[in-house]
Amino acid sequence: MKRRFSLIIASALAGALHLSASAFPDRTVSLLVPFGPGGSTDLIARALAQEMSKTLGQQVVVLNKAGAGGAIGAAEVANARPDGHMVAMMPVGPLTTQPALRKLSYTPASFDMVCRVYSNPQVLLVRRDGPHRNLADLVADAKRNPGKFNYASTGTGSVPHLALASLSSAAGINVVHVPYKGEADMLQGLLSGGVTMFLGHPTLLAMHSQTMRGIAVLAPQRLKEYPDLPTVGEQGVPPQHFEVWGGLVTPKGTPPAVLAALESACRSGTAAEAFRKQLDNLNTPVMYQDAATFGAFVAAEFERNSRLLREAGIKPE
Repeated sequence: MKRRFSLIIASALAGALHLSASAFPDRTVSLLVPFGPGGSTDLIARALAQEMSKTLGQQVVVLNKAGAGGAIGAAEVANARPDGHMVAMMPVGPLTTQPALRKLSYTPASFDMVCRVYSNPQVLLVRRDGPHRNLADLVADAKRNPGKFNYASTGTGSVPHLALASLSSAAGINVVHVPYKGEADMLQGLLSGGVTMFLGHPTLLAMHSQTMRGIAVLAPQRLKEYPDLPTVGEQGVPPQHFEVWGGLVTPKGTPPAVLAALESACRSGTAAEAFRKQLDNLNTPVMYQDAATFGAFVAAEFERNSRLLREAGIKPE
């Protein structure tokens, strides 16, 4: 009798889950951004939300939940009900570096991946009126003056920090890391002579081309916006590939049918002309990946970033 009752309950739960999945979405879908409004992640999320709303037949509304380098918002999503009505635009930092830096209530395994949306290659920037016109100039100068040069980043364990630590090691130079609060502070530090270089996205270079020079792109190939800017690998240093990327995730345990609906909406949204125009305006390439491909990519990025943190001597808090 007890076993029969358990089977009835299990069957009822399975039926309810199937019903809720087949009816998805039955209300507004929240798309959480783990940073404040107005930044590139927020703007990309809002452009995608408009397109996904058309496919899903329900409004997709962006919510901003900033703090702790994106970890506060990520934790909220990880602990949300896994029914597809809470998704997040999760960038590389809160998804693959923050969990390696400190003990958090989530890891990448706390999420189901939906799709990858964008990828922004990083450019090595120096002062336009400085002596370094290319990466070879800078490397040669740094080798003649070990420890004299430094680089800025948006914080310990950030993608720019890990990327420049890796680049310095590959080039065989000794440069000092100086963490800043954000891009505006890094730019001021560069222009005042406080730091020698930092990594930024192509939009930043376009906005400040009169005062900054790009000397290398950390990508497999040159950027279409800057066809004369060579990659690291083209300048005598082992190739480096670092990017600021982002994609959609849901809480772990989201029903497969719901995940499929979200993945389909993401695929349609990233292909939409209006979305691609918005990303062109942001100088950010669209980089769609389906759920399986994005999941494998996140796992590999988490492993790589964890290794780079260890190699940089940064121990988890």
